Formats: sequence, C-alpha cells, structure tokens
Amino acid sequence: MSLPPRAFYSLTETCARWGCAAADLAAWAATDHLTLMTSIAAAICGKQPMAGIVAVSAADMMAMFRRHGPSDEECRVYRIRPQGSAEWQYITEPAAGVLVKITDILLLAEEVHRFEEERDLLRRPMTSNGSAPRYDWEGVNIMLFRRINDQGVPATQAELIAEVQDWFAQNSPNGEIPEESTTRKKIAPIWRALRERE
Repeated sequence: MSLPPRAFYSLTETCARWGCAAADLAAWAATDHLTLMTSIAAAICGKQPMAGIVAVSAADMMAMFRRHGPSDEECRVYRIRPQGSAEWQYITEPAAGVLVKITDILLLAEEVHRFEEERDLLRRPMTSNGSAPRYDWEGVNIMLFRRINDQGVPATQAELIAEVQDWFAQNSPNGEIPEESTTRKKIAPIWRALRERE
C-alpha cells in the first residue's frame, strides 16, 4: 500500500527549502500569501468547541518573528480559524488564550508546493556557505526507484524535487542539502523520462 502525500512542513524545513528567514514566512502569512497552522487540544469560541488543526494569525505572533533582537519561543493566541473557514473565531475559554510554540507552527505541504510553483522558486539558486559537500545521489536514485514503484509518479516536478530535498535533509550526516537548482538539474531528465512514458 502506498503512503499518502506529505501533509505539512515545519517552519525550519520551509526556511531551508526557500533560503529565507522565519520572519519572512511570518510576513508573507501576515499579508495573506501563506497560512500558518497549528494543532490545539481544546478551546471554546463563544459556545463552539474547537480542537485539532487550525489556522493562527501571524500578525498576532510577531513577537516570535523579530528581525532584530531575540524572538519569543512561544506566545498566546486569542483567535483561531478552523480549516475551510474564512472567519476568525475569538477564544473565550481558556480566557488566557491558547499557548503556541514556534516549533508547533506548520505550513500545509499543498500550499508550500503551490507557493513554489507560482513563484518559480525551484529555479532560484540558494546561497551556499563554503565549498559544496558530497551528496549521496546514488541513495537518492534508490529512494526514487522505491517511491515511484510504490507510490507512482508525483503530480508535479516540484513535488518530486521536494521529496529529494527532504530525503537529503533526513539522511545527510551533517544536515546539509543541495541547492534547489542543483537538485532540479539532476531531477529534470528523470522527470522528462517519466512524463514521456505517460
């Protein structure tokens, strides 16, 4: 049985993918380019109980995303938005709001991939510090073979590249991942060959 597509990315993973700061993600979310999500155990909004994955407002959490000086690791939010809703709901219980840690903030993978596609981020070279380390491209080929055999071909080239970058992030001994542009050059011929078979 094949696994479903990835559902979420953490802020750290997204920053690594795009070569940006968490403050950039927060700013884009505050200006409606992205949606920050988290999971809450329980809250009451008026008379309506809320729990599970909800959107949180980046504008309410800017203390966790300072560009200068230390940022807070957590803050309390007083409004949330259920998935599929356009309306913010104000938390009435607990009266002190819900505590959110920066490490618990997520981005929907579908939104991350769409953001990348719309802005052609996979063509943008990322900065590199020092000489490039060696990368296990043979290991990637084995992973791709298993992935395509078990789950089929991803819907977009961006998703395939994202999975390769994730593989490097999880399997690199020092946490280094190749630049997106390098991965794209390596994956492009494989993607073309897979598309030609359809």
